[in-house]
Amino acid sequence: MGRWTDFEWLTGAEPGPDGTVVAYVSDLGGRPQPWLLPLAGGPARRLEVPGSVGRCAWRPDGSRLLVLTDLDGREDHRLAEVDPATGAVTWLVAEEGVRCEVGTPYGSTGQPYSPDGALLAYASNARDRAVFDVLVRDLRTGAERLVLRGDDRYLPMAFSPDSRLLLVLRLHQQTEQDLFVVDLADDRVRRLTRFDGPTKCHPVAWLPDSSGVYACTTAGRDFLGLAVLSPDGEPTWLDTPGGDVEGAALSPDGTRLAWAVNEDGWTRLRWAEVGGEPADVTCLPAGVAATEFGVDGYALRFTASGDLLVQLGRPDAAADLFLVDLPRGRARRLTDCGARLPGPLVEPTLVHAESADGLRVPCLLYRPPAAGAGSPAPVVVTVHGGPEWQSRPVFDPLVQELLSRGIGVLAPNARGSSGYGMRHQRLVYRDWGGGDLADWEAAVRLLDGVAWADTGRLGVHGASYGGFAALTCLTRLPHLWRAGVSECGTFDLVSDARSFPPTWRARAAGWLGDPDDPVDAARLAEHSPITHAHRLTAPVLVMHGENDTRTSPEDSRRMHRRLRELGKPAELVLHPGTGHGVDRAGLERTVDLIAGWFERWLVTAEATTADPSSTSPR
Repeated sequence: MGRWTDFEWLTGAEPGPDGTVVAYVSDLGGRPQPWLLPLAGGPARRLEVPGSVGRCAWRPDGSRLLVLTDLDGREDHRLAEVDPATGAVTWLVAEEGVRCEVGTPYGSTGQPYSPDGALLAYASNARDRAVFDVLVRDLRTGAERLVLRGDDRYLPMAFSPDSRLLLVLRLHQQTEQDLFVVDLADDRVRRLTRFDGPTKCHPVAWLPDSSGVYACTTAGRDFLGLAVLSPDGEPTWLDTPGGDVEGAALSPDGTRLAWAVNEDGWTRLRWAEVGGEPADVTCLPAGVAATEFGVDGYALRFTASGDLLVQLGRPDAAADLFLVDLPRGRARRLTDCGARLPGPLVEPTLVHAESADGLRVPCLLYRPPAAGAGSPAPVVVTVHGGPEWQSRPVFDPLVQELLSRGIGVLAPNARGSSGYGMRHQRLVYRDWGGGDLADWEAAVRLLDGVAWADTGRLGVHGASYGGFAALTCLTRLPHLWRAGVSECGTFDLVSDARSFPPTWRARAAGWLGDPDDPVDAARLAEHSPITHAHRLTAPVLVMHGENDTRTSPEDSRRMHRRLRELGKPAELVLHPGTGHGVDRAGLERTVDLIAGWFERWLVTAEATTADPSSTSPR
């Protein structure tokens, strides 16, 4: 067991300023740590930092590596610099209970250092736990000052090339952002963008003369396009494809651009000399090269010599780093993170369901190798988190483990998913457990036309918002399912809205609903799985990290208690010492636990008469 977890997970690669080395975060040593990989060849070297590192960035002179680290899974991120030669760690911001960010939360875009190497910008909720302020530290003296007092989530993204201006992003919602410019001579703040209605705006880089900003933005469109924003925020469009431009990069000399277009989850990578005609990058395998804000490390980067560094996720291989010579159309793979994985891996097929209101719901469908019309297989519907995220064609050890046990997988991108434009994404706002439930039901109906799928043996799984989705399906569409698993999900939307992380609370009413408004509270209660717990019939495994600060582990305890009071088949597993995600030490056990649960209830015939409640909660 665990063979599908025998891979190296890496994220957030950052080329060194001198072009000789790449820094990235990897869990190869047991927890996410920074590693240094020589571009000329040779083994990578680990730098040891307390906690789990989520992001790293180079000082412009290459003398230090900035790391953002989480000591216990509670996401109170701390900042430190590491000497790459000696491994010595110097703490910059390490206040108990305070969260810092460089760039966007969970992302890997933004450059926290000024080009002259004198200043470091970061966001902090030390003054007010519900907002992010922007601070600038003088690395020569250690002095720091607050340059933007936040009333929302304000995040520094990049200094101008002359180190005089600081570009700041206000991230109110995943579909509602604005840009501000701070003049560091006197800390005056000027609003750069004034969009008409909710708008995405993902800054890429300053123009070399500091006269404008490259950005991926909607700015009146449904899809993200690539544009130059003028000093008054007006876009000059460079590429406006029929899909989202989810990331871009500018070469250090300012002469070359690369950008990524989302096409049903796969990336179409493009590039151009500035002012020249764009061309597609065709020398890489099909996969995912960029995500919005570089979440999970999928952000494009240029090396000092103008080559493009790509973290490429694929369904048939672990994510690896590639170095691309754009003019010559050649790619060189730098890592082999899935060398120990068994093969072959199963790739998905893109299919579409039609929801009750006519919405087209894209889905990734994975068929077990032995399944066919004469030997139909059970299927697990797995719902992504977010909800503003996307099921993408990248390697997932749980998916491959289920397939190896003869269980198919269907991953729908219901309303609320990113990657399909603003309208599709915003349909879930203030409607969790509404139209999305109809989309999941439509995805199940889609399986009626799949010859190898046994629709009498269906399971549902998800984590975070996907955990909420799994419990929603099990309690409100109970006739469809034979088993379910919910990881770190929420089961009471009213209590969830009240217990959001402090920096999420300003967005709660527009995103989920206002729990103190009687109308909203009634809707949230009606859409909460705990309200419908009495309807559940399928065995359900409820899992949660005890240090989770995004969704409360107490919700999982309360849901489990309620199900047991009702005599429902439920088991609870709590992960000590972990937060919202699964750490590397627990990955193999978690994959085995989930896959074993579905194998027990969907594959093993005699298990259908057993009682899961007889298993003691762990």
